[in-house]
Amino acid sequence: MSELTVLYDGQCSLCRASVSRAQRFDADRRIEFLDVRDPVVTSRFPQVESEIALRSMQAVDGRGRVWNGVEAWARIGMLLPGWNMTAWVLMLPGVRQVGAKIYNWVARNRYRWNREACADGSCSLHLPKDSSAK
Repeated sequence: MSELTVLYDGQCSLCRASVSRAQRFDADRRIEFLDVRDPVVTSRFPQVESEIALRSMQAVDGRGRVWNGVEAWARIGMLLPGWNMTAWVLMLPGVRQVGAKIYNWVARNRYRWNREACADGSCSLHLPKDSSAK
């Protein structure tokens, strides 16, 4: 059984690449990665709102606590060899707030950088209505 389950947007190439990178460090399989669109997510994690999970990666620990965005990355880092220091730095006051702002900006704009993966128009659901990258 995994210590942490990470829910990510499987239609996002940036998200898939991030998951792949983390999996390479997770030799002990301490983390389970699931596409938030997988039907099993709703039954296993009723506390997770898929609408929110599509906007921000989430991590669910063994107690059912849900961590979002940069805090989820910190939880991931605590379980991966060589990532512990990064995880602790992300949780420092000030760094945490700046990290959250950066994470949220990247999350909001992630489909803009991968338009070729969205040629079928599916990503337009995730792009903001106005065309400026806020």
